[in-house]
Amino acid sequence: MVTGTLTRTLAIIFAGSILLTGCAELKSHLDRTPGREPAAPAGAAMPYRIGAAEADITPDWPIMMAGFSARKKPSEGTYDQIRVRAMTIDDGKTRIVYIMGDLASWDRRSNPRPAGLAPAAGARSNAGNRPPSAPPNIIKSITEQLRQSNGIDPDNVIFVASHSHSGPVLNDEKFKPMLISQTVKCAQEALANAREARLFFGRGTTRVGVSRRGRDLAGEDRWEINPYAQHDHEVVVLKAVDRAGRPIGVIFNYGCHPSMMGSQLIGADFVGFAATELKQRLGGAPALFLQGSGGDAKPVNPTPGKPFLFLPNAQTDVAATKARGVELADDVCEVLGGKMDEITGPIRYGHREVELPVMSAWKGSGRWLDAGSAVDPDDPLSGPRRRMARYAKMMLDSMDEKGNYKETQRSDIYCVRIGDEFIHVGMSGEICSPIGLRVKDELRGCKVMFTGYTGYMNGYIPAQNQITAGGYEVFSNPHRKPYSLEMEDMLVCDTIDLVESVGPKIPDLNPPQ
Repeated sequence: MVTGTLTRTLAIIFAGSILLTGCAELKSHLDRTPGREPAAPAGAAMPYRIGAAEADITPDWPIMMAGFSARKKPSEGTYDQIRVRAMTIDDGKTRIVYIMGDLASWDRRSNPRPAGLAPAAGARSNAGNRPPSAPPNIIKSITEQLRQSNGIDPDNVIFVASHSHSGPVLNDEKFKPMLISQTVKCAQEALANAREARLFFGRGTTRVGVSRRGRDLAGEDRWEINPYAQHDHEVVVLKAVDRAGRPIGVIFNYGCHPSMMGSQLIGADFVGFAATELKQRLGGAPALFLQGSGGDAKPVNPTPGKPFLFLPNAQTDVAATKARGVELADDVCEVLGGKMDEITGPIRYGHREVELPVMSAWKGSGRWLDAGSAVDPDDPLSGPRRRMARYAKMMLDSMDEKGNYKETQRSDIYCVRIGDEFIHVGMSGEICSPIGLRVKDELRGCKVMFTGYTGYMNGYIPAQNQITAGGYEVFSNPHRKPYSLEMEDMLVCDTIDLVESVGPKIPDLNPPQ
């Protein structure tokens, strides 16, 4: 009897030790979850209410795809789900909602000419002589529903597309209403799930992408892997945690084309795999990818034996694409695992429409290359040494007598400031790396997140030093003509004006003594 009792007692003690060990291991696992922070002190005020959610928008029917114009037939299945994700941040007075989608773009709109600006003779505002197609009006539909259901100011909803080249077109009669419905539900869920939270900011680096713009001796553009061209390797991470320090959601931001896959299968490319991987590591918290200034960047994916030539998209498989996504997730977790700076303070938001100057005097026929690059003995402005003079003449010929450009392209700039240091600058269109880097340079000393593909799509926005080289990004805009060399300066100046109209003036850096 004594022996039996002793045996049962020892068994209970042993089982209890296993249970305690399991609890300790579970606690240790939770403590190792990326993005965790120490719990807030009991009774401490929390600066924000934050919620996050995601929804599936994968079409289960054959649909035309966006991203590669060479595709001429509908999709043939999927290799990964595509999703929309939302995060809302509320400081008690102002609410903003970030909405991202695994889409090539969210919307586009017509480009009305500013009042009082007469069109130039023969000027055109769209490619060729075709009338512009009707815009999908997706953004307006979503924001109006959120205004009615939740009282959200439409201006406070920020849309960013991942720019996946494996997503569907927007105007499909079945996909468009499903996209709108699922996005509204996703945002409403994020708003309903909002709880007391803190916000943290961190920076890291990744080598997932590289510039795709090379140049020859004459300055002409060549599509190739160029490790020496400007490219923003910074990955920015914004995380929200609840009172217990557990992740609510994460925003990760990097600039690079999600264009590894070129098949007829629907998916979210490497950034979708990165978001899925991060969600698993974060214990189920959604991870929103916000595309940066990646208009001229592609994932590093060289052809075997040819390190400077990209592997054709059709030859890239799902495993390689997923591996690149996991690599990006690793780099984000490197930031989450380090010390991140807490952000506090009021939320302020601004939006501005600007007009980008177009060189309407361009005489080319849609060619990528500068037709005057060859030396002509009868033309003193010909040849690679006189490239700037030719463009300067075209700039002047594109203006009226008052210096106003005869043809412009509407574009949008967005700004969110949280507290005194965090600044999010968003721009519509496919912003090339040097522009994003220049904005960050102008805002040195601040915690900056830059996004392209924000709001409406209006084609590529190349940098000043890229315009004279020509190339795909220079002519892939609604006008099929180069922007003026002054465009970058105008855009950056308008951006800083908007930033300083939203919050405090950006302090000058102290010069070296």
